Amino acid sequence: MTVTAFLLIVGATLPAADLDNNVEWSGITHVTHLDRRPLCPLNGESFAVQVRVWSNDVSSVDVWVDNGADAVGAVLLGARGLHDVWEAQIPSTALTTLSYYVQLTDGSDVDYLGATGMGDTPPVGSPFVIDYATLSHAPMGATPHPSGGTVFKVWAPGATAADVRGEFNGWSTGDAMTKTGEVFALFQPSAAPGDMYKYVFEPGAVWAPDARGRVFNPADNYNTHVYDPFAYTWNDSGFETPAFEDMIVYELHVGTFSGRNDGGTNEPPTYRDVVDLHLDHLVELGINVVELMPVNEFPWDYSAGYNPVSTWATEAIWGSPDDLKSLIDTLHQNGIAVVVDIVWNHFSGTDNFMWFYDGTQIYFDVPFVDTPWGAQADFDAPQPRDYFAESAQFWLEEFHVDGFRMDATDFMNPYQTGGWSLMQRFNDEMDARWSDKVAIAEQLPDDSWVTRPTSLGGAGFDSQWHDKFTDDVRAAIFDAAFGDPQMWKIRNAVLGSGTHMEGQQVVNYIESHDDAWPDSGGQRLVVTIDPSAPHDDVYAQSRTKLGHGLVMFSPGIPMFLQGCEFLESTGFGAGAPGEPQAHLDWDNVLTYAGYLQFFKDMIAVRKTNAAMKANAPVAVSHVNESGNVIGFRRWSAGGNDLMVVVSFNNSDQTGYQLGFPQPGAWEEILNSDASVYGGSGLVNAPGVTTTSVPIDGFANSATITVPKMSVMVFRLRPAGPVPTVSTWGVIVMSLLLTAGGTLLFRRRCMVT
Repeated sequence: MTVTAFLLIVGATLPAADLDNNVEWSGITHVTHLDRRPLCPLNGESFAVQVRVWSNDVSSVDVWVDNGADAVGAVLLGARGLHDVWEAQIPSTALTTLSYYVQLTDGSDVDYLGATGMGDTPPVGSPFVIDYATLSHAPMGATPHPSGGTVFKVWAPGATAADVRGEFNGWSTGDAMTKTGEVFALFQPSAAPGDMYKYVFEPGAVWAPDARGRVFNPADNYNTHVYDPFAYTWNDSGFETPAFEDMIVYELHVGTFSGRNDGGTNEPPTYRDVVDLHLDHLVELGINVVELMPVNEFPWDYSAGYNPVSTWATEAIWGSPDDLKSLIDTLHQNGIAVVVDIVWNHFSGTDNFMWFYDGTQIYFDVPFVDTPWGAQADFDAPQPRDYFAESAQFWLEEFHVDGFRMDATDFMNPYQTGGWSLMQRFNDEMDARWSDKVAIAEQLPDDSWVTRPTSLGGAGFDSQWHDKFTDDVRAAIFDAAFGDPQMWKIRNAVLGSGTHMEGQQVVNYIESHDDAWPDSGGQRLVVTIDPSAPHDDVYAQSRTKLGHGLVMFSPGIPMFLQGCEFLESTGFGAGAPGEPQAHLDWDNVLTYAGYLQFFKDMIAVRKTNAAMKANAPVAVSHVNESGNVIGFRRWSAGGNDLMVVVSFNNSDQTGYQLGFPQPGAWEEILNSDASVYGGSGLVNAPGVTTTSVPIDGFANSATITVPKMSVMVFRLRPAGPVPTVSTWGVIVMSLLLTAGGTLLFRRRCMVT
């Protein structure tokens, strides 16, 4: 993407957009390779121009054609996220070239968008240009035209000549491409979606896949397929990406998620298997974000995906791009957002067809920059930077993804200065056009500069994986085996890591794919705690429940790895033949039904209490080093007041005095030791009532029972008469705890 294609406002944030005589420049975008219909107009035909602005920010949009000679009024098509989409239909012309710019009006304020950005006056010298002769306005890659044929465009500065060969011309010569500057282009009237092709560069007759290809055939030397981005019909128009502070993230790997004890027959599993086999599980679990581990094309048929050969093409062995779109669409229709892992810091060490792409080294440095996993692209050069940045816009636009998790950001900038500015560009462009979508960095170790706004010199990510939280909580879980965990470290983990590393700016977890990946020296947490199969003793179950409870109830965005919800002991892996154990074992859903119910109820507590939002306040009021107990308060402006109590102690503690921030009755809405969750049943149901005995800096306290290795949540009951449990209520409580958990009891217990 050239600077003419995208307006960048550094550090853009959502303004108070309104019809207030002020056009907000920060949210205005016209991305030329995404915002025309058809994407590449041909032969003077009529085409549509789309422009995005903050919702309800402008009263009218006009497109001036041919240096202001004619104005075409745009109509409001509707909303896309937090933006309005306006569209103007440009009439056909007999001209060889056509230029246009955009006029935006908000009452008395009139501003203009041209190829170099926003201004107060018409951009007469820098309009957007359509060149029907050279096709310089075409998107990179293969762009099928709705009337037939395909436009091919490729960056190959080292080539003196190029042609495209494929199924449409019998893989023969004859379709020579026209070179303009460093780019070759051609309209091939017979090429249709599905056809395979390659570019051939001279000198040397260098055959190359399309660097911007959407679909590869790895079994046929990475021949590229023409793909129609508009063929799939979406049904997710009513879906809205959850607010960042409401997100609950589930890390999922397509190639190992299904296929073991679930009736799945595909090997490896597919995109459609995710929802065809397990949609109900994801919905009933209650998560609202699925983070797909990389879905870009990788070598061979089995991989975790962190060895990509492209940032554009989808992994073919799992299905077609439309299959992946169907997965995303189905999750959206069921209220679940989709974030995808992107790997920009390196290319695969094998099958890297971008290496000496046109016969010369154009995508990589000379000498090349190496990382622990493969060569890094030349982040300092403009065209490779466009390759990455434009791929992000492609995923957001064509696949409706709700954001990204960027792999190993700490390796984006140590070798070349362009890595940092590329991440800034990535985040600025998302803020300008996709402000409701999330950008998460896998930044290890933690670095507040990564989530600092770009306007302050930071990389501008919305959130980053919270390495310190993971390390400290896991250390305490392991230390608990020896009876000496450090509660002050848990206190610090709960409180966050300071400016730009607190609230929704951190993603908390105790187990990611790396932690559970034997190839990386890891294993499932339950295996570390209980090394003997089936790895499900009371310590493995209790300590992982309390760890995930800390993840779910601390400030920040919670995340957990696939299978954690049903005590999966299988190490994460690629799922290759010979290691079927790498697939999740879906028999565990029944074997550990109580453990799974804990996850469902824990997530329900998170979602139904405003005090549990990522940005809601927190105060750690109780740190007991000798008793290995910590207590912290979460609350919201609406009066939702909670106390979370976590015990790392290996013994039950009765008669335990704990301070509560307000007087009254506090109901226990979750206790990981409840019998329905596989615990001993040592609970405080239905709750406790405070007395005016000051403890922990509060004027009130209560005596509670603290089960060993547990997490409990107490909620202040609304003001009014304090109910007491009748004898019948005690019987009902026992029955309901057996059948449905503490949440069910709280809703239905008979009281007098």
